[in-house]
Amino acid sequence: MANEKPFLSSDSKFHFSCHPGLSCFTHCCRDVNIYLSPFDVLRMRKRLGLSSGEFLDRYTVSLIGEGTGLPVVLLKMDEEQDRKCPFVTPQGCRIYEDRPWACRMFPLDRRSEYDQFTILTDPSRCRGLEEPQELYVEDYLREQGLLIYEDVEAIFKLLSNSPRVLNEKVANPRIVQMYYMACYDLDKFRQFIFESRFLDVFEVDPEVVERIKTDDLELLQFGFKWLQFGMVMGDALKIKEEALQEAKRKQAARES
Repeated sequence: MANEKPFLSSDSKFHFSCHPGLSCFTHCCRDVNIYLSPFDVLRMRKRLGLSSGEFLDRYTVSLIGEGTGLPVVLLKMDEEQDRKCPFVTPQGCRIYEDRPWACRMFPLDRRSEYDQFTILTDPSRCRGLEEPQELYVEDYLREQGLLIYEDVEAIFKLLSNSPRVLNEKVANPRIVQMYYMACYDLDKFRQFIFESRFLDVFEVDPEVVERIKTDDLELLQFGFKWLQFGMVMGDALKIKEEALQEAKRKQAARES
């Protein structure tokens, strides 16, 4: 169809530059739904010096995915300021170095996992698309700091795109709570690990235990593995033999 936007690949070129000299500068930072990835939440709240709970309460809203039953997190826009992003100023983004994935990707939209992209908007809304600067898609992704997301969230992407998650809607509220905690509320997840029987149940390398005490990125990736264990692939973590035997004894007692 004539109105369909052409697909771009990583070696395609496009014109774009964003700067304060454009009449539309920061217009794209209002009245828009910005979904936050787990790594986004981690980076943004660290930048602001907030606990995970404080950041989530102050700056986000959570919804339940219609198809999956799992929580997704959106940036809360300022309803009293034309639904403007809370971090945008006349000079630009005040957390630019730690801005969300969606903001880094703009004006591109990833259409699939097969290296296909489109331009999200048009020059009537984004004057930056009329700028003479020509960019390769691959170079733009690298310059915008997007490649690290692929490394950090690799397991999360596998989990999110697994047939089981996509085809079997989660109805158990406890699973929903655990998913939200491990992906977004890392301070609560750390408390859960170290103040429950978690480490009595799972075999976790002592070095990993030490790292997740203080390293939030390590904790986030460990959380992805835990969710993968519980929701998709049972061998992502290993249960201790003593815990297995205890579970068997309890099961036998219930059946006797």
